[in-house]
Amino acid sequence: MKTLDEALDYLYSFINYETDASYAYGAVFYNVERTVKLLELLGNPEKGMRVVHVAGTKGKGSVCTLFAALLACRGVKTGLFTSPHVERVNERISVDGREIEDGEFIELMDLFPPLIGRFPRENVPTTFEILTALAMEHYRRRGTQYVVLETGMGGRFDSTNFCDPVLSVVTPVSYDHTDKLGDTIEQIAFEKAGIIKKGKPAVVGYQRYSILPVLERKATEEGSRLYRTESLCRYDLRRLSSRGSLFDAVVDGISLEKLFLSLPGRHQVENAVTVLLGLKILDLLPPADAVRATLAQIRFPTRLELFEGPLRVRSGSGGGTRRVLLDSAHNEDSARVLVEALREAYRYGRLFTILGIVKGKDIRGILSNLAPVSDELIVTEPKTHKELDTERVVREARALKPSALFIPDIRDAIEHAVSVSNADDLILVTGSFYATSPARSYLLRAFGPA
Repeated sequence: MKTLDEALDYLYSFINYETDASYAYGAVFYNVERTVKLLELLGNPEKGMRVVHVAGTKGKGSVCTLFAALLACRGVKTGLFTSPHVERVNERISVDGREIEDGEFIELMDLFPPLIGRFPRENVPTTFEILTALAMEHYRRRGTQYVVLETGMGGRFDSTNFCDPVLSVVTPVSYDHTDKLGDTIEQIAFEKAGIIKKGKPAVVGYQRYSILPVLERKATEEGSRLYRTESLCRYDLRRLSSRGSLFDAVVDGISLEKLFLSLPGRHQVENAVTVLLGLKILDLLPPADAVRATLAQIRFPTRLELFEGPLRVRSGSGGGTRRVLLDSAHNEDSARVLVEALREAYRYGRLFTILGIVKGKDIRGILSNLAPVSDELIVTEPKTHKELDTERVVREARALKPSALFIPDIRDAIEHAVSVSNADDLILVTGSFYATSPARSYLLRAFGPA
């Protein structure tokens, strides 16, 4: 393979559960055995690395990003594996904040054709499994000491569950992927609890639903100690704004004052406190000044990411000063948290909401949160190979807000919102990553230099 496109064509030639939801959830299609075999064929690159393994429904990506950044500020060489990516697959694999380069990705992908040739034709690895193994080999080559792994879906059958982590973290669990993980919160929590390993500590983040009995049962079976963030920590908010949150925290007896987190929203403060507790358990909590400096510099695309200033629409003319907020709220609980953040941290005249949802999501649950707070609601179509049910989204949107518009192209939807809004208003683009990702690409150009 000579180019990144060739490497990606090869990678995506395998089953990709991120875009194809037709496969039944279970050990036949979803299992960790293929990943384990791939790693063995690579010479077990994961050996000697300390892994922090993160599962949950909400906040996984934020927790992983915060964990990796705070480990790196201790001088610990840290790998980070996340999904999905916003613009480029390289985003998923990084070391100390540096994404894997195209040449490194191509070189590593060249290792896999002969390895995959050793699998039965009816049971070859999936796209995500290959990517997981590739990441671990990259971390070995870079001399990584710690790796923070974000699960793709669930936990029990996830490709990342090959590891024996030094710490497992369960972020807020709510309803998502119910067609795969189960339609009760207990079933979903059971799948997430699959990352808790024998004799290894586990941290439980702030939870809305009563899932603790499920996690406690798994921890007891594994002889693992469970640490509840809500019981061992507290935080006091000093200020919430669109730029971030200023807060004090007590982390299992350690006081940290005047922490500014550049990720807006109360939920991100709770994610940060969960991470600080995990670091304390590992005896890796950085000094207070290092924590302050790191939290203040965190950036995370499409999670309450604000674009603000003069922008240009596609005609080349200026659209004037606008504020556009991106947030990938793709389930009911995420939409609820998003609305809470809007109320607590943002000031605006009118709210113009642009929403794109893929098939299989809780359309009514998402809309029931967003429609009441939106002055104008615009339904758009995510750019994806996944199945869509846009007619239903439009129908549900108009049932809650009869004036809701349907503008299929995300760029047209944004430009419409720009044309009918003013500088005091807020334009929100939300829903699936397949809506916020192309929106972000467009906004980077629209708000970029002339």
